[in-house]
Amino acid sequence: MAKEPLDSDRVNYLIWRYLIESDYRETAVRLQKEWNKEDPQQLPFANHVENHSLVAMLNSGLLYSAQHREATKNHDDGAQVESGFFGPLVPSSHPAPDQDIENARKRPIDLEHPQNQSGPPGKKARLSNGYENGFDATPMDIDEEQNADENAYPSPEQLPSPAVATNGPEQGTQMEKTDDLSQRTNFLELSEDPSTNNTVVLHCEFNPRNPMILAAAGTDALARLWTLSSPKPDTCSDSPEKPVSADFTPLLDSNTPSSITITSLSWSSDGSTIALASEPTDEGTAKIEFYAIDGLLIHSFSAFDSPVVCLRWNPSNTACLAISPQDELRGCLFTVMCLASGERVTFSLPNHVLHDQYLDAAWITDDEFAVCGGTILRTFSYFQGEKKISPLRAFDTRPEDTFSKVIYDSHSHRLATASESGTVDVFTAEGQRQTFNAHQSLITCLSWQPLKAPRQLDGSERLLVSAGDDGAISIWNVLSPDAKPKASITMNSAVVALSFSPDGAFIAGGTNQQVMIWDVTETNLPRAIWTRVREAGWETPQSHDSGTEEDQFSLSWDANGERLAYGVNSRLAVIDFRP
Repeated sequence: MAKEPLDSDRVNYLIWRYLIESDYRETAVRLQKEWNKEDPQQLPFANHVENHSLVAMLNSGLLYSAQHREATKNHDDGAQVESGFFGPLVPSSHPAPDQDIENARKRPIDLEHPQNQSGPPGKKARLSNGYENGFDATPMDIDEEQNADENAYPSPEQLPSPAVATNGPEQGTQMEKTDDLSQRTNFLELSEDPSTNNTVVLHCEFNPRNPMILAAAGTDALARLWTLSSPKPDTCSDSPEKPVSADFTPLLDSNTPSSITITSLSWSSDGSTIALASEPTDEGTAKIEFYAIDGLLIHSFSAFDSPVVCLRWNPSNTACLAISPQDELRGCLFTVMCLASGERVTFSLPNHVLHDQYLDAAWITDDEFAVCGGTILRTFSYFQGEKKISPLRAFDTRPEDTFSKVIYDSHSHRLATASESGTVDVFTAEGQRQTFNAHQSLITCLSWQPLKAPRQLDGSERLLVSAGDDGAISIWNVLSPDAKPKASITMNSAVVALSFSPDGAFIAGGTNQQVMIWDVTETNLPRAIWTRVREAGWETPQSHDSGTEEDQFSLSWDANGERLAYGVNSRLAVIDFRP
């Protein structure tokens, strides 16, 4: 029988994981600094360690100790008080006969009503938002069962203030306090009659140029442009039960049926136009509409097979690409729409079923775009004058590739892809491929760090951020030959949304419970945290005969980097953040 080795790195890692899982993040950071490990998740054994392993190992040790005491006791006739690791062992008192009867009566009821969990079950919504492998911060069973009326561990409020952590004589680091943004939040009304509101927010996106304009869309014909006031502390609502009213412009006609759902939403980069894809129309098909910033309809394109799953603007905002099914879902159609002429150009993939393999797209130039999905990664050319889309280039892929997302960086001229298996691949213009083993499972988010003038690429660093079902956010320097992340962040569960501030200084990550904000240059502790309240409206609306529905998430920064919009199911929160 082989015994696993136990060294200081393994012991420290188990303790560090326990602190993270228990939400003692400041203590975990202090341990990490004294341990001198920049990223414990990069230890070779880290990916094999399951949640709550420290408690599981201690329990196994206690069981072994109990068996050892029992074996020793059988050979020792002398009566003496047994002692364990934590002192003398008190024999368990047996319940009285009446208590036995009462406990037997209650036990079936207990089995029929298991303890509620703190969050929704893992799920696979749109390439999955679930968290099968994420860190779980719920109280451990040992605390709940044996210490129901006691505090087995100190609460974060009881911990001493973090001291200055140093690593060498010239590297003192003062840990800043994490701001709580719960009291800096407004909740926007989504319908005219909030008491009967079952609308689900599927998309929310601030205008990229005007920080006061917020677009949101979803089910029940929700499609609005809100005009928000400047952030003020005294205008925030006290509770999610008290949403605030704000001026808004409805984008859809008042006669639009409530059965309409907005499947895609996208602002042009100059903020002048917003594109909406909705389904179904009266004819049972989908349509794409373009609106000006004042809500005026500019152009409408109809007769798409439903649903339209992707809307992407080209760099100059003169054309918009859509991906939709075709031929009764047996094929796939690319459509490029030109707003100036009102014309559309199409290209068909007759044997690609979108329901089986989602496709994503990214523009490279005004007349070239890339498409990925599964083992497909290729570029297409768009010739507006010739009204034609043509295949341009196919990248070398591997049979095991499972591409799900693609984004392009005009600064480094690289394509980045995310996969369902957890890898990130970066392709140069020459076709060279660099692979990062980024996550243990599905990658849910992928984003390039924004670069604003006069800040330009210096040739030594270009940051790419990925997030996944495993609860990790990883920051990569794609110009470095090192395949390890520059920084790693661990959240309590699957990361379902990710967004950079417009200046690239901060990054916000959302789980099904929280939104956390980090300074990109200092990721040990979040700068701010916002916690979702488990109240009516945060849950997905259910009918009496519906099964368990899945949460829907969207996250967006305003143009000034001072507010975040966070949409979950029937709630739309506007969170004030002051760097």
